[in-house]
Amino acid sequence: MPKPRLTVKQRSLFIVAGLLLLLLSSCQMSAASQASVASSSPFAAFVRSFQSNILQENRYLLILDGLKVTVMISVFSTLFGTFLGALVCFMRMSRNRLLSGMAKLYIAILRGTPVLVFLMLMFYVVFASVDINPVIVSVIAFGMNFAAYVAEIYRAGITSIDKGQSEAGIAMGFTKVNTFLFIILPQTVQRILPVYKGEFISLVKMTSVVGYIAVQDLTKASDIIRSRTFDAFFPLLMVAILYFLISWVLMLFLEYLERLVDPMSKRAEIARP
Repeated sequence: MPKPRLTVKQRSLFIVAGLLLLLLSSCQMSAASQASVASSSPFAAFVRSFQSNILQENRYLLILDGLKVTVMISVFSTLFGTFLGALVCFMRMSRNRLLSGMAKLYIAILRGTPVLVFLMLMFYVVFASVDINPVIVSVIAFGMNFAAYVAEIYRAGITSIDKGQSEAGIAMGFTKVNTFLFIILPQTVQRILPVYKGEFISLVKMTSVVGYIAVQDLTKASDIIRSRTFDAFFPLLMVAILYFLISWVLMLFLEYLERLVDPMSKRAEIARP
């Protein structure tokens, strides 16, 4: 018999519980217990770094604010880029040469320009004369960059579907729109999700450069803490762990979505007693 697998919710609860226990054990150490630990002990050094970088002067608030900004930019950039990518894909696959040419040019420029350079162009050139929140500029810039890659992912997924299925749908009385929505699109989503997940996680990690336009994200928060404590290791390590957790949680969500659209998974769920 196959071994029972932990559900996504159970794995998430185990990891969160472990992190909470580590945090509580560090915060509840009294001064007397710290003095009893040798000054050269790695654990004592870790506790001192945790207190000076996180607890002292409520520096954890910088981390929380940076975490909120990073998640907000990642989610809204993904949503904006997903819908914009669908529009660019429609233009790219259009029989109109003007629309197709514009989409090809857009994809070539955005994929060939470093995301940091494009971000700074958007902030210091395009929106230079506009009083706009740099977070909004970040969402627009990352969303436009994400759309260029998503458009090609969409196009590859749609073209991988046999044309005979579209012809069969129309022969059964479906309109072209309904054929696409109910026959082509579900299969396309199932095929592109693995590649889409990779691009999504790459976008989350790319948001670490928004500090160049004065956005206080996780990376910028670690720089501020480092400038006050002169300790580079602990803030950067903590931010790296937080980025990993963000990516891991988002990956779990996308894997759950992938199982929802996979017909084999649905049959397996129905077949279970």
